[in-house]
Amino acid sequence: MAGIAGWTDGQRDLSGEHAELARMVTGLRGRARDGGAAWTERRAALVQSTDPAWRGPTGPATVEQDGRTVVVAVCDGHLRDAAGLWDALGGRRDHGPRRPSDSEVIARAYLRWGSGLAERLEGLCAFAVWDARSGDLLLGRDRMGVRPLSWTRTGDGVVFASDVATLTAHSRVTPEADADALCALLTLMREDGRGALRGVHDVPPATVLRFAPDGTVRTHTYWTLEAHEHVLDADATAKEADRLLRASVSADIAGQDTAVLLSGGLDSSVLAGLVATGTRRRPVTATVSFAHTTSRIPDRPFIEDVVRFWDCDHEDVVVGTDEVRDPATLAEVLAAKDYPTPWGDKNVTPYLLSRSLSTHAQVALSGEAADTMFGGLYGDLDGIPEPTTFPWLEQARRFGVTHGIGTGLFDPALLRAIDVDGYLERVFRTALDRVPVLPDDSPGRRAVRQIDHLTVTRLLEQTMLHTERLAAAAGVQMRFPFADHALYSFMYNVPVAMKFSGGRTKSILRDLARGLVPPSVLERKKSTFPALYDDRYKADVTARLRALLDDSSAPVHAVTDLAAATRVAEDPRLLDRGGWLGRADVEMLLQLDAWLRRHQVRLRL
Repeated sequence: MAGIAGWTDGQRDLSGEHAELARMVTGLRGRARDGGAAWTERRAALVQSTDPAWRGPTGPATVEQDGRTVVVAVCDGHLRDAAGLWDALGGRRDHGPRRPSDSEVIARAYLRWGSGLAERLEGLCAFAVWDARSGDLLLGRDRMGVRPLSWTRTGDGVVFASDVATLTAHSRVTPEADADALCALLTLMREDGRGALRGVHDVPPATVLRFAPDGTVRTHTYWTLEAHEHVLDADATAKEADRLLRASVSADIAGQDTAVLLSGGLDSSVLAGLVATGTRRRPVTATVSFAHTTSRIPDRPFIEDVVRFWDCDHEDVVVGTDEVRDPATLAEVLAAKDYPTPWGDKNVTPYLLSRSLSTHAQVALSGEAADTMFGGLYGDLDGIPEPTTFPWLEQARRFGVTHGIGTGLFDPALLRAIDVDGYLERVFRTALDRVPVLPDDSPGRRAVRQIDHLTVTRLLEQTMLHTERLAAAAGVQMRFPFADHALYSFMYNVPVAMKFSGGRTKSILRDLARGLVPPSVLERKKSTFPALYDDRYKADVTARLRALLDDSSAPVHAVTDLAAATRVAEDPRLLDRGGWLGRADVEMLLQLDAWLRRHQVRLRL
């Protein structure tokens, strides 16, 4: 858990901007609870927070030459190959056998390779480098886009941060949402490199941006997925997939006491098995559940089977309704997420799980991305159609959700005016054009590639950010072994027939899971993350909606279908539309209002 931020300016003397830097340090506490440390000079200031479990050097890393600071670096994340890079860069000779911080490794790597350092980094991290010699600022992000990093211009400079909240707290940033920003907020879909505020940008995954003093920006994409023919037979394919997954897990748990978020499903159970066999110790596992049985497909028997199978050191975090609806917790979750979302209690429960887990584990593994890597997104090989929109949006539309989950209570006239449909189509077509395919791919093969690539680049980034942000705010660094770029590059080109052998989804993963999971889990069908079906929680959601409607100063009124929202407030049975989709509409309205207030966002529609 860490966070980074910084500010460059070609005209102002930043060395005296103590109040601004203090706000940056404070703003990063959402990612590392002890705050952080700052480095400043006249033209630049860099801030880094570090989790309290870290025992090495903290704060920004500096490199000096001839008594003058030439490079400063900050890093949020985990470099799998830090020790090897440190040795290759001569760090051991200069500083002895002590463990370097990832920021120190990046600073030295920049001196050796410049912007080319990124392709030598393995792991999930976002970083910034200030070159005091040239006045250039580098911002870089990991290949899968898991670690967040945003930036915006401020006249003669740039402000960047892990959290958008840190940007909006800056005195030279005016938080505004125009039509496209509102589309991004409501649909949870952002255009390439764009944040959900006017003038705020995301550093794209697998990209380094170099900002020069004259205002120019050079973009360096250091990794991209490629399509090629798969030449291995089924046995060799399974062995290579097994090798890559084991290597990914080994790299993520090396030198760490690591827990596994255990759902009882195939993906997380495989991780528990790989941790057990890789460390030859009892795996530490954790599960979240509600005080009342709420999941339509009960997870508990499968979880208990895995715990018995490996004699896991298991924690069952049981969450009560009062905890889920606690106002202080809801505010902490919104701050952690950084953007409003419609998931409601599905936001709160992972946060509470990580908060409990943080008392005895600072690192945890999540099984997210396994469906995409191993072919769990399509259940039938016959006639897989080419997607005409994002697959998850198409699925939502079958339940009457036109623009995505959580959008049902926004003003239809406004949605037409800002052209939400046109926005979604534009984002979709841009994403579809970037799917790597081969000229002789069959229509079905092409469709599978499109589904996989759209999921990784447009959905998986968001879902992993969801888990990563909530965990970081609670004091846990989350790692995703299935979201390994080498594994993805390999599995992307494996024919779907191999991933669906014997009529089984994720057949390769199921085969390599033999001996790693109990038989009951091996053929288990996937179930979704449980939602809280409790009348007290629904009553609380309704009460908050009524209070929002009664508050004439609520900024979200400007975009709300007040008549539709009033009908829900008067008839709480509408919350149960589509199971929990009606509730998601209310949750999104409540979160968007709280977010607009928190950031003091101006709506420019």
